[in-house]
Amino acid sequence: MKLSVVIPTYNRSALLGRILSALRGQTLPPDRYEVILVDDGSTDGTAELGAELAKEGAVRFLQSGHRGVAAARNTGIQAATGDIVVFTDDDCLVPADWLERLADGYARHHEVVGVGGRLIAPAEVLRSRAAARHEDFIARHVYGAGDAEALGGFECPAGGTNNMSYRREALLEVGGFDESFPPFVWGEDADLKLRLTRRGARLLYIPVVVTHLRDYSLRSFLRQSYQRGKGEAHFRLKHHARRAWGTRLRRLLLAPLKLLAAPLRRDPALRAVAALSDWATAWGALTYRPTRRRRPS
Repeated sequence: MKLSVVIPTYNRSALLGRILSALRGQTLPPDRYEVILVDDGSTDGTAELGAELAKEGAVRFLQSGHRGVAAARNTGIQAATGDIVVFTDDDCLVPADWLERLADGYARHHEVVGVGGRLIAPAEVLRSRAAARHEDFIARHVYGAGDAEALGGFECPAGGTNNMSYRREALLEVGGFDESFPPFVWGEDADLKLRLTRRGARLLYIPVVVTHLRDYSLRSFLRQSYQRGKGEAHFRLKHHARRAWGTRLRRLLLAPLKLLAAPLRRDPALRAVAALSDWATAWGALTYRPTRRRRPS
């Protein structure tokens, strides 16, 4: 079994060394995986760096135009030579046994079409940034990404493309990621997961942790929450043909109750961030305006 690691990137040339170095240090033998770096129209010298890395044999470097992360991942899927396509992001740091553990999941569960883990901020960031603690709280208590393996369909915690893999054949059968999702918003990974599991696909979650090195400032977090709301609105329109206005309005009105929520009571900063996140997400959904782009079924 060969694995193809696809990393979409945009204007982060200064950070690429971290993820590429981590991938070079994998415990899986080098002949069992390849690394595909896909530039989504960067303007910061990524193209020159990618071409240089390709000459050195460190990566396969591709360019997808400035069409968003879904298109970049699809470019990687098409070029992949592995049986398994593995996804992570350019602001992530993977452990040394990451690929070996993902491959082991397929070896132990031949029926699954996808294997993935979870994402967490560095320990010092978790202590100092409420936005990082909120991300971890949602992963654990909403999606169920804990310390035990889980096998299932859409309810399986695995699926976020910062720490996920799929059989390439299954990806090609459903047309890959839906490029109709607006660039830089949430939802294209959940959409792919839903389309696969609706066809009967089984997924495996394993507690392998990828470290998220993103900016956890409040401003960045609220901007991401706003964009997430737009992605959620697009997802609902595609799969349910409705905007769920009532749900969004309730989210806006009930967000202050997060300040009193029992599970968050011991962390006032986390309560405040959770309420602000609900407001920003609901506002993003309410202000979303769909555009026509290519969309797989």
